[in-house]
Amino acid sequence: MLEQLQTARSAHFYRRRRRLTKKAVQELFVELRHEALNPGQTFFRIERAQRADARYSAICFAYDRPVPFLANETVDRVHGFLLLVERRETVAVFKAGLDVTNAFKRTFLEPLGRSRVERAIARHDAVFEKLSLRNMTTSPFALRSKVLEARDLQNAIATSSATRFIPQGYRVRREDGSYSATPSTGRITVRADRASCVEAVDWASQIVDLLDDEAAEASPFIRTFARSIELSQLPADIRPTYFAVDTMGLAEAIFEADDTARLVRETEAGWEQLSKTEAEEIIADLDRTYDVAIDRTNIQLEYQGAAAGVLRFSKSRIALKQLDIPATAVFVERTDHAVGTDPDRVPLARYLDAEDLFTVLFSDLALAYVNGSLFRDEAMVGGGAEFLRHLRPRDELAVATDEKGAFVHGQAAFDADSVFGIVADGLAAEDILICDDLGDEWADFIGVSTLTSPAIVSFYHAKHGTRSLSASAFHEAVGQGIKNLGRLSLSGEAMAAKYASWDDVYRKDGAETAIRRFIRGGTRNQIEQAITNTVGAPDVVRRVFIVTSSLSHADVAEGFARAADGQSVRPHFVQLYWILMGFFSACAEIGAIGYVICQP
Repeated sequence: MLEQLQTARSAHFYRRRRRLTKKAVQELFVELRHEALNPGQTFFRIERAQRADARYSAICFAYDRPVPFLANETVDRVHGFLLLVERRETVAVFKAGLDVTNAFKRTFLEPLGRSRVERAIARHDAVFEKLSLRNMTTSPFALRSKVLEARDLQNAIATSSATRFIPQGYRVRREDGSYSATPSTGRITVRADRASCVEAVDWASQIVDLLDDEAAEASPFIRTFARSIELSQLPADIRPTYFAVDTMGLAEAIFEADDTARLVRETEAGWEQLSKTEAEEIIADLDRTYDVAIDRTNIQLEYQGAAAGVLRFSKSRIALKQLDIPATAVFVERTDHAVGTDPDRVPLARYLDAEDLFTVLFSDLALAYVNGSLFRDEAMVGGGAEFLRHLRPRDELAVATDEKGAFVHGQAAFDADSVFGIVADGLAAEDILICDDLGDEWADFIGVSTLTSPAIVSFYHAKHGTRSLSASAFHEAVGQGIKNLGRLSLSGEAMAAKYASWDDVYRKDGAETAIRRFIRGGTRNQIEQAITNTVGAPDVVRRVFIVTSSLSHADVAEGFARAADGQSVRPHFVQLYWILMGFFSACAEIGAIGYVICQP
């Protein structure tokens, strides 16, 4: 029966942790049948057969699988196969309907390493046709992932913000074929006819040769993105500072992935699956940032000052040993088992650890541990010069005393020492300026320069606070700024309602002032016509400003100088960097420019 096997040339490649034996393979096959529901006759089974300098093992049998769209006990009869190919220190796993057990994987297999996959597949002569990217930031407001596709991506995209993105997967065109790879999982695929068992073994051996070629060079294009480095290379004086769960990855695994997981809990009546609403509530509760505190040899997670979990570092990975999540009695099951019958059911915290669904930031601003790998953002080399170019110091913000000031009936202007007053009185230099505060606001102020070439549209988000490097002051402003990036076009059906709301005076704290929403630029009709004539131009420049009295350019520059000099920086500064870099990157994604106007 083995000669009838026809499989795609697609496998997950692993580094062999310890030597495989025939007994270990036999125990794996026995366990696979034990875990299966009503396993049938074995169609083929072979254990560590020799082919050239490789060995292969395979099994295939039928079993029952619950029908996911029926609430009763109806099952489908399906067939699954597993093919293991061993060559030198690498193991390739071909699979359909069956997979190696968690116990087998923990004992014998470990991740291959992104750099090996990169050298093997994303070689110097590769032409990139598709890229799946993940943002390094932990900000919940920033674009977290994106997929790019073109005949030749290197010539089709700008790489100005590439260093902040991690290649999660790619498809490349080479002289020897079209390859796809997912470095985090070690999955490699080649577009070709389906292969017999021996052809699959030979193909896996060829891929192992590529993986073992240490002289191969990765493509210069892929090197423009965030670079993977070994965790063992982390300097001893670099410490973790922040931890966050990859809630988007968790949501995808539960709601969208082909091999879907589900959340379950045990009740008096037995195991039951959480509803979509309940699962979303769990995910929302996990969408928070934890501080990391070093307590002697323990790496503790803290949330709002209270102990919330434990991390453990090894030479190859960071393990989430404990996480005090809101729903401690929630477990994760595979959906190819009936509810409550998955023998590999695990607590949610253990699932997050096993799937590497978390991010860790460090006192070195350039580093981030994402989805099981450590990355370095090369944009940080040079003391944060790129970051500082987005900060614009203004002297008047050093004397601001409030965000909006006080209000009385009939007053004609915002208080001069408020951030709002500073923006309206000259910081925003556009010939058209509109106050959009309150209600369905897109920004606190909207400025349009119709007399410049090119024309400029600017959104201003004004905030006040005590001078510090704390990131907390920026959460709301960054969230508002990113949420409204799509409004920068100042077009569409919503504009009619906007013009109507602006054709009024400013009201706040029970006071009806004489402050016009159309602060300057003419009457409503004049401004409406000017904006309509301006925003449709192909060369319009769009900018987003966070105007804050809580940040000092000098303090930020000093923080970068300390980091460049190898000195430690405060954890709040690390979080500030990542939040604002997420903001700048999100602006760049839609062709806008993000700035922070702050104290000198």
